[in-house]
Amino acid sequence: MSNLDQINAIKANTLAQMAEVSAQKKPSYTEDGQTFNWTQYLEHLQHRVDWCNEQLAAEDPFEFPTQGFTP
Repeated sequence: MSNLDQINAIKANTLAQMAEVSAQKKPSYTEDGQTFNWTQYLEHLQHRVDWCNEQLAAEDPFEFPTQGFTP
């Protein structure tokens, strides 16, 4: 599995977690020994999605539009 595949999987899993959390609000969540209230946990997950988006954007090919000039 390539790095991009892994990042896409992380993003997909995190978005699924966000959907589950939004549907079943609880007073607190625990992840890796950290405890979050409901809104903090959604923010935590959103930061993970943002990180994935940044990583994916950095891997996208890009072009620089240029225009020649002849005096």
